[in-house]
Amino acid sequence: MSRQESQNALVLKIHSAMSKLSKSEQVVAKYVTEHPEQVIYLSVAALAENCGVSDPTVVRMCQKLGYSGYQSLKLAMAAAVVPPTQAVHETITTEDDMRAVTEKVFQSAVYALQFTKDTLDFTAMEAASQTLRSARKIVIFGMGASGPIAADLHHKLLRLGMDATVYTDAHLQAIACSYLTEQDVVFAVSHSGSSKAVVDNAGIAKKRGAKIITLTSSGKSPLSKLSDICLTTVSSETKYRVVAISSRAAALTIVDSIYTYLAMHSEDAMSLKVEKSMEHLKY
Repeated sequence: MSRQESQNALVLKIHSAMSKLSKSEQVVAKYVTEHPEQVIYLSVAALAENCGVSDPTVVRMCQKLGYSGYQSLKLAMAAAVVPPTQAVHETITTEDDMRAVTEKVFQSAVYALQFTKDTLDFTAMEAASQTLRSARKIVIFGMGASGPIAADLHHKLLRLGMDATVYTDAHLQAIACSYLTEQDVVFAVSHSGSSKAVVDNAGIAKKRGAKIITLTSSGKSPLSKLSDICLTTVSSETKYRVVAISSRAAALTIVDSIYTYLAMHSEDAMSLKVEKSMEHLKY
């Protein structure tokens, strides 16, 4: 299906549901169909203001269309109106020189960052930050290509003086989860959301009462179903690069955003702890 066909299908879906919507919800639906390129960059508050309705009206409209909420609608809208990165990568050939390949890889990363930002659930981002802040202990999971992302989060939380540990081995993850309590948090990183070891061990932690924060690609997955708070990236990996920079760039930026928020919004001035930790690393 082409982008135009996909967009037409989405618009048709909205029009077919008009009779189920209230008058105020119809105003929102009409705006969405007439301004699809703008909607993917608008927050729920901005869309509500543009339509002259309340935030809950926007959310109800999305749910009546079959979406879980506004972020879900934005994701579908963005997929219909924004060019997919796969088209960029499929044009890479053995005839491309270094400059051409590099430009296409950079374009993919830029797209992933922009698309992820536009579809982020900022309520979930803040909830994840608050949950990490109040945790007694934080256990971080990440295997394979997700390992460096997990390690980066671990490094940043240690800088803030938090009790955090990272495990990239399945057996160590299982052992660590066996001692968690409802006061603890697991932060599981998996691009696919289907890594068996990570899913199984997150399940152990959940049974122990620990809170589960996940960082995965968008869409439902076994890991996201276990999560209390789910953070997602949007990217397109292809056969040319099984471990692409685009998804990792988006995930690392989410981690950095949470770290920065924690450092700058702390009652006990965590930013000072960061400076203190830096001093110990200097000669």
